[in-house]
Amino acid sequence: MIFISFGSIVLSVLFSLWGLFLHWLSIFAAPLQEPEMFWIIIPIWINWFFTEFFMEKHGTSFGNAIGNGVMPILASVDWARYLYRLISEGIIRLTFGVLIKFFLSLAVLIYGVFVIIAGIKIERIVFYIGRIRWITYVLVMTTPIVYNVIKFDFQTCLAILLFFPLYWWVIEIFDRITPEPRVYQESS
Repeated sequence: MIFISFGSIVLSVLFSLWGLFLHWLSIFAAPLQEPEMFWIIIPIWINWFFTEFFMEKHGTSFGNAIGNGVMPILASVDWARYLYRLISEGIIRLTFGVLIKFFLSLAVLIYGVFVIIAGIKIERIVFYIGRIRWITYVLVMTTPIVYNVIKFDFQTCLAILLFFPLYWWVIEIFDRITPEPRVYQESS
């Protein structure tokens, strides 16, 4: 009897995790539901690809982190522009949910400015928070929320936090199995 109860609990947890995982994957696919989002998502992914594999293959530098801090600033300005346009056209009203999205935009803007300032001041934290992998994750996860494709709720927050290590390690493994760019080979 105890084994059946334990088994049903384990199955419930596994199904819940699977549901969260599918929700997390849907965040990556969200631009397909709102094509206007591509105007900010495509530059984020292109910047991530070139920075991750050609500049930060072995970690970030202060200069890279300073440059990486610009992407959150640009994305947050785009999010605020998008929300303002929807309000001014009467598509949405200024509700608490919209204020939360403006707050997210402001928080990401402050994050970008903080990364730039920390890089200029040569603070060691910039090696973590200024890495393009972190920045891209924050932007890719937040953009669908601001663009009204993904609900900003507990399930979304939990999926974003829970599966960040998976995102990190998939890229890390890919980083390790891909060949070294010539720029690294020539500087050795």
